[in-house]
Amino acid sequence: MLKSLSLTRFTVFDHVTLSFSPGVNVFVGANATGKTHVLKVAYSLLRTRHSLEYDGVTTPQEQAKELETRLSRKLKAVFRPEHGYLKRLVRRPRSRGLTLAELESSWGPVGFSLSPAGELRAKQLPGPPQKTPTAVYIPTREVLSIYPGFYAAYQNRELAFDETYADICFALSAAPLRGEGELGEAAAELMRPLRESIGVEVSLRGEQFYLTSRQDGPVEAHLAAEGVRKLASVMQLIANGSLGKDSVLFWDEPESGLNPRLARIAANFLLRLAAGGVQVLVATHDYLLTNELSLSAEYRNAAAGDAPIRFFAFSRGDAGAVEVQPGDTLADLEHNPIMEEFEALYDRERRLFYEADQTR
Repeated sequence: MLKSLSLTRFTVFDHVTLSFSPGVNVFVGANATGKTHVLKVAYSLLRTRHSLEYDGVTTPQEQAKELETRLSRKLKAVFRPEHGYLKRLVRRPRSRGLTLAELESSWGPVGFSLSPAGELRAKQLPGPPQKTPTAVYIPTREVLSIYPGFYAAYQNRELAFDETYADICFALSAAPLRGEGELGEAAAELMRPLRESIGVEVSLRGEQFYLTSRQDGPVEAHLAAEGVRKLASVMQLIANGSLGKDSVLFWDEPESGLNPRLARIAANFLLRLAAGGVQVLVATHDYLLTNELSLSAEYRNAAAGDAPIRFFAFSRGDAGAVEVQPGDTLADLEHNPIMEEFEALYDRERRLFYEADQTR
């Protein structure tokens, strides 16, 4: 479980610490307030640490060297700073102090420092690490439709996408879980509400994903609705074991391409994932998604189950740096641009109504 993330002089942040819920964590805020940056830096740290264990790098000496090398490469690939210069991630104007990032978790701390010139020093893991969970990052744009040939083209540097897209394509390509054991049963239970809601099955045939429904039969993924593709990709990640108990899901704007009904389904599904042992970090601008989650947090309805929820409001302070305020519900947040704009819309509608009434 991710416990907290501390950032100092990183991109738009002077200094913030986010203490995470073990269930669903919801980031709200205006554009350019660093929500995606938090998702990406936490994902990069967790993914890099997991790669050390996957490749059997266990001794402190090997860890120190490899963590630094791999983390530097991962940050460059995920954030894509100009010319690969990590100094572009340093808070501007650049000061003489170090840029710091530290992720605390149940598996121990991992972090790094950046000098103003962009020289990276990784935080050495204390002793033999415990098993780090799988980290899955779902970017804003769905990838089932662009999957054919994507990974090979990315490896050949033919595409201007950040590495989260290549990572998710690789995760989607894994073979489905087999058998009726615990993993298979858990995956089936997690997938059930999505399968029932969108009415499709997802399958990979060669280099092409297909979505099969009773009404239309098998259809190439790029011919299906974008919102359905997005939720079907999550089904595939569950079916092949990429996303399951004790894993961490980073999801940037899950509402993108979803109609209001599917946004509500997505909100309930995030709660089911958390109740099934998946820690969720999600950045969103959607009114329905955030309010469905907030109502679940406030009234502990059936969808919420045992999944704790925490909200984080990202906003610019007087000095221009981004500040982060936590809350248990949306009502606890002082700055919530989603609600502020809906209230402004209501005020505009009321004003127009009164003006039109006076001209009659």
